[in-house]
Amino acid sequence: MLGLIGLVIIILGILITILGSTAPLIRLYFGDKSVITQILWGGALFIIGALILIYNAVNM
Repeated sequence: MLGLIGLVIIILGILITILGSTAPLIRLYFGDKSVITQILWGGALFIIGALILIYNAVNM
């Protein structure tokens, strides 16, 4: 279950990074039209998701 949560967070991070400048809901959520902010949020979520997946793989 923890692996699925990590995978969803990684996918969300990738979507924010790639589609952040074109998806209006993501732009409204962040309240900022800065591409750098969207890249930072996407990268942070990607790293958190990757750490969850690594933790899950080590403890299996």
